[in-house]
Amino acid sequence: MTVLAIWSVSAVVSLPGLAISPILGDLNKVFPRATDLEIQMLTSLPSVLIIPFMLLAGRLSVTGNKFKLLVVGLAVFFLSGFACLFINQMWLLILVSCLTGIGAGIIIPLSTGYIVDYFTGDYRIRQLGYSSSINNLTLVLALSFWTFSLLMSLASPFI
Repeated sequence: MTVLAIWSVSAVVSLPGLAISPILGDLNKVFPRATDLEIQMLTSLPSVLIIPFMLLAGRLSVTGNKFKLLVVGLAVFFLSGFACLFINQMWLLILVSCLTGIGAGIIIPLSTGYIVDYFTGDYRIRQLGYSSSINNLTLVLALSFWTFSLLMSLASPFI
């Protein structure tokens, strides 16, 4: 059961970069008054915020409770991703996307940190490989889903 929990964290890690990318072409239709700077901030700020929060979470995971840190990171990530569905102003979308980056920054070091904590030797190496595979498989599945839904005009890419 521990392996499945760790793998599920590995599946979530790769998704923040995909949050905005599928709708970049239609962003001017949804937000007609959005400036180029706002669109650039929407795509880059979450990634920039991942870096300091990865460092902070890595440091806190050594001295603090990893499980609480993971719950906070997942909560911020999930709630900010869900909030994107209800936002109708560009500055709010930028803010919530930044929160998504913060949540992802907290989760990323924990996905491999748990593998290092729970496994040793060759099994650890194998689990790190599985974690990377799950991460990439999640990217492929998410992109396939978004592509299909965009082609069929069924759903928002924020789902």
